[in-house]
Amino acid sequence: MKILLILILIDIFELTSLPAWDANAKFSQNDLHILEERSIIRGYYKDVASQSNGAIISSARANIFARPSIDNSPLRNSIYFTDAVAPGHVYFALHQSLIVEFLQAYEINKIRYWMVDVDARVTTMQIYIVGSDRQTETLILDDFVQPGVHTLKFPDQLVSKIRFYNKGGNTINSFMALIKIQAYYAF
Repeated sequence: MKILLILILIDIFELTSLPAWDANAKFSQNDLHILEERSIIRGYYKDVASQSNGAIISSARANIFARPSIDNSPLRNSIYFTDAVAPGHVYFALHQSLIVEFLQAYEINKIRYWMVDVDARVTTMQIYIVGSDRQTETLILDDFVQPGVHTLKFPDQLVSKIRFYNKGGNTINSFMALIKIQAYYAF
């Protein structure tokens, strides 16, 4: 009799079971686990081309580092300079490359680079990304590049290296000069 009364009350008041404890959550526990795994392969959404994250310039012996008395690596963490007139930078000759090699293959979709901007030189360059097999190159930029900071967005890919190629020098001389390079995954 009591059970019948409870069933009638549930039917009358349209009572249903209580929602799960995470019913209002934006992500389930499984979704959070997947996001955590992706975060690792995406370098925790930080700059994977930073020397503090293990990146190196594997072409360093063929490149020229200006201003040896200061930190002149384009992979450095600092963005401020003691001498703003001529900041530390790396440059390389016509038809040469600067290759940034990561600690491991990371899923990235954005590269930010800072061309020397002390004058109005326009550089003819190409940027390639190298796949997780460390051999397959994909051209992502073939253009004339103005001085200053540039951001290059491309589809999500596993990348182990970035290669900056000096295709045609610049409007002042035959060299290509970079101040800073960053690579990361961005939403």
